[in-house]
Amino acid sequence: MTLKAIVFDYKTLFHRGTAVTTEMQAVLAWAKSCGLRICILTTDPMNVRELCAQHGYPAPDLHIKRADVPEQKNRGSHLWIDVVSSGLGVDNHDLLYVGSTKLDWRTAINSGVFYLHAKWLGSNPETCLVIESPRDIASHASQFLMQEPRFSFSYDDPKRRLALRCVLPASATLPANPPKGSFTLQDVFTYHRPIDIGESRASDMLTLHAISSLYVEGMLPKGAFFCVYPSSKVGKLSKELEQFVKPAASLVHGYYKDDLLVRAVEAPDTSLARVNARKAGRPSPVSIANQVQTVHLGAGYRRKVKDKTVIVFDDFTTTGSSLEWARNLLVSAGARQVIALTIGKYSPRYATYDPKPGVLIDPFALSTLGLNDFSEVEHQLSEDPANSRQMADLFTRAIKDVPW
Repeated sequence: MTLKAIVFDYKTLFHRGTAVTTEMQAVLAWAKSCGLRICILTTDPMNVRELCAQHGYPAPDLHIKRADVPEQKNRGSHLWIDVVSSGLGVDNHDLLYVGSTKLDWRTAINSGVFYLHAKWLGSNPETCLVIESPRDIASHASQFLMQEPRFSFSYDDPKRRLALRCVLPASATLPANPPKGSFTLQDVFTYHRPIDIGESRASDMLTLHAISSLYVEGMLPKGAFFCVYPSSKVGKLSKELEQFVKPAASLVHGYYKDDLLVRAVEAPDTSLARVNARKAGRPSPVSIANQVQTVHLGAGYRRKVKDKTVIVFDDFTTTGSSLEWARNLLVSAGARQVIALTIGKYSPRYATYDPKPGVLIDPFALSTLGLNDFSEVEHQLSEDPANSRQMADLFTRAIKDVPW
């Protein structure tokens, strides 16, 4: 499923000057040509059809005012979006909300709806995606919300409360702005090189593709926890992921928790350990034990994880030992579902690890368990080769600013 409708606060549409009106005419015409429906929100009764005609806009498919909302709740309540979804016959994750005030932002995030803030109307809330002009509505919608989920590897295991999603194979090469022309995932997340895609950073683009793919798949309930799996050093997280995951979490009323997963003891750099073992012709020394004995959940979450969906970000995964330990910790603490989300995947294999009968996990304390305390099951994942080509095309369009 992809985007089905755009919800506008009326202030983004009317009496904004000739330049804004002209752009908005083109955006709304584009939306209708794509089969998207239009909803306009107003607090007070208003003849929006007449206003649309005066501005050269198509008539809206739905107009919602406060009198239509149960208990006549003010903007900010999720009930506004409940009425929109019911009126259009869609789910919340089929919507994009374009607003202009903090109350618009709260209405969207309290409903788990993707939100864009119109900068041409003034200051923006603390954390949201800001668009400079109406044409950016079409750019964001077509780039992120009108594509099927963009994952090269997926694996669902309801019994283990696991959903694995990996955006690209780790060997992927994508287009970049001149003069570089292209980049690898390692350029961004391993070597920390600044790579630009159009007017955005590559790390932001990749992370937003990951989150928006989960959104259109309907996998992001409001109130979900977001976290980044800690690096091998104590107190260190991937800056490229953290700097975007924190604001991105708020797009769908999630909560970024930088202290949910705690690296209590420094661990070996697993990537380096694998490379050195391969060069020396030795078996890889990396196992889930490297994570079990060094990572636990923060003590402040003893009663907060229960029944939550938790999205665990990591830049790369090979066979999944880090993500599996995160899953074991979170499931032991009562999480409803763990979504393991990575940008790159080094192998089509994924191994799940379950504690053997009689083995107990205290998720809030450092563990002394070892590899022999777990049952390992290896899963062979199928790759979607078309996804890499699609992502390359989307990046090329962003670089060239191809009109929607």
